[in-house]
Amino acid sequence: MSTAPIAGLDTGPGPERLLTRQFAILALSTSCFFLGVGSLNVLLPQFVVDDLGGSEATAGLAMGSMGISAIVTRVWFGRLADRRGARLIMMIGAALAAIASILLTLTTSVAALVGTRLVYGAGQAAFFTGSTTLAVELAPAYRRSQAASYILIAVHVGMGLGPVIAVALADRLSYDTIWILTALTVAIGGLIARLLAHRRPDPHAGPSPLIHPNALAPGFVSFLGIFAFNGFLIFAPLYAREIGLANVGLVFTVASLTIVIVRLLLGWVPDVIGPIRAGSGALLLTAAGALVVALWAEPAGLFVGAVMLAGGLSLQSPSLIAVAVEGISPNERGSAMATFTGFFDIANAIVGPTIGLIVAGTGYRAAFVTASIVALAGLVFLRVVVGPRWNRTRSVTTAATVICAPRRRG
Repeated sequence: MSTAPIAGLDTGPGPERLLTRQFAILALSTSCFFLGVGSLNVLLPQFVVDDLGGSEATAGLAMGSMGISAIVTRVWFGRLADRRGARLIMMIGAALAAIASILLTLTTSVAALVGTRLVYGAGQAAFFTGSTTLAVELAPAYRRSQAASYILIAVHVGMGLGPVIAVALADRLSYDTIWILTALTVAIGGLIARLLAHRRPDPHAGPSPLIHPNALAPGFVSFLGIFAFNGFLIFAPLYAREIGLANVGLVFTVASLTIVIVRLLLGWVPDVIGPIRAGSGALLLTAAGALVVALWAEPAGLFVGAVMLAGGLSLQSPSLIAVAVEGISPNERGSAMATFTGFFDIANAIVGPTIGLIVAGTGYRAAFVTASIVALAGLVFLRVVVGPRWNRTRSVTTAATVICAPRRRG
């Protein structure tokens, strides 16, 4: 499979360009898969209430159940990616998600729905682990943060368009028909992934660690940063009603546009100034955004805070991904990415109940102040713990590159 660059899309120096045909195929596959994910997620709560007779609380529990299987299976899929290649993991993930979508047509109880969500969670964990691993593999070493930014844009595009399409179809088609269309969409994402070149892992390399130590510290920082943003996403609709904002959808639109624009235009920043500096700025912006939402209790404050939170998230994850894979063997990148992205699952499982308890006890302002403090804790941990460790690893990697580089004669 050719890896020639796409003319006119990349301005990187030298022959190691980022936006190759392979990277474009990866982005298309990722967007297609998450188009199906987004379509499913927006309609399932309504399906639980309307067709299965469940409550809103039951719908929330059913939706969150996929996080259990994602947390459990992700690290195993990461190791498998190192042994058999990330492309295979993407195709396995798409197959599992398609099967889970088709099983929804047979679902008549909440318990059965939870079963399908467990399968879906494993599929989504496998696909995302494979996709992010391939993004790192396809990128030149000095542009990994930018590659992560672009592949996360692909995820966001799919997750953003999916709900719009699904809601439009819901008035015209039955749930079963939409579930089948969703299955086809994620399956097409897997078929597109089949076009990616297969990397043959080193047969002499030992098994990669199930939980990669290199990714634990940056993953923990990512969790602390995501805590603030996810808390905002979950409770912004209720908070908006309290401060008199009728159309909270505009807030989410502004946040989504901010993420896409920042990652598209500034995705190169961590590669140029370093991921520790970029990540520090991102966490500081996240903390400030949560504080703005807490203290400026007006619609304008919610919009400004949304832009700041989204901007912080946009550079935070790509920066920390670069830290997670720095200095490790290519045969361990799947393990590292699975460990790192596993903290996304933990955040999704913990943030909602934690912020909910704070809101119930002391109100929204205290909840968003807490979110700001958590993000600042991530900033401190990044500077004090992760930064020095990354600098040592970077120094060793740079020295090895210089020593192993071919020398010119004459």
